Amino acid sequence: ALWFHNVISEEFGVGVNIFWKHLPSECYDKTDTYGNKDPTAASRAAQILDRALKTLAELPEEYRDFYARRMVLHIQEKAYSRNFE
Repeated sequence: ALWFHNVISEEFGVGVNIFWKHLPSECYDKTDTYGNKDPTAASRAAQILDRALKTLAELPEEYRDFYARRMVLHIQEKAYSRNFE
């Protein structure tokens, strides 16, 4: 889930896919044999965010912008890791 596919083959080649899961098994969808899907908590969070954005869309643009920026700051404070800065 944290990688992309991009290949340009100019000659014959062989590709090998190796799959592994880094997180505990309960973090993955039970049907995700190879760990290709986002962890279930990340998928749920994305769905919740989509619902929150749909709710913000009910506000006038100026208010929507203000509250969206507050939400972004809240996410940065609570979820961003300081180890990657």
